[in-house]
Amino acid sequence: MTLNLNSIFGQFSPDILNFIPMTLIAIVLNLAWLSFSNESNWLPTRIHLFLSSFYNGIINIIFQQTNPNSAPWALPFSAIFTFIFSINLLGLLPYAFTSTSHISLTYSLGIPLWMAVNILGFYLAFNNRLSHLVPQGTPSYLIPLMVIIETLSLFAQPIALGLRLAANLTAGHLLIYLLSTAIWILYTSPIIASITLTIFFLLFLLEIGVACIQAYVFTALVHFYLSQNI
Repeated sequence: MTLNLNSIFGQFSPDILNFIPMTLIAIVLNLAWLSFSNESNWLPTRIHLFLSSFYNGIINIIFQQTNPNSAPWALPFSAIFTFIFSINLLGLLPYAFTSTSHISLTYSLGIPLWMAVNILGFYLAFNNRLSHLVPQGTPSYLIPLMVIIETLSLFAQPIALGLRLAANLTAGHLLIYLLSTAIWILYTSPIIASITLTIFFLLFLLEIGVACIQAYVFTALVHFYLSQNI
């Protein structure tokens, strides 16, 4: 396999080694993740207890500031967080493909969720939702302008929701790609290569945190939009 230095976006193309797509490794890891998540024994194992505490922690963090009306959405939100978090982590593995770095997936998640919570909000409290277009105390001559601004901000929510996730993951993956390329080029200089390798590992640990934070931010924003509508 040759290292392509001509395109810094070559990392987003699935790699092939000896006519075998390396994304098969990612598929196997996904199946392994499912086997760990579904416990069939009557006595829980350590992995199952860890996952249970992980899910409970997700629910407590996402719903720490909420109202009772959003309680039925706890399971879908925890599933969304786990889904995005799993993809982000698997994308950090060698030869894996991070699909959440593409806006085609992030908008496919963000726009339907945004539409769902807004349609629900207009269905449950139509007048209350319309009142949000005009903040309280707005002068009468500014009402048309405020309606336009609030409407634009409302339709900008799904754009920011999907773009934030894709942009942050893409930026981190590009930094990892650039550092790994520098290590590959500077292997003839052990001192410089070792310093670059240390920075690479620190950046990799940072990207693990970013994978978790971006999954949380995406879920928390959808929950915030829901809290505004119900």
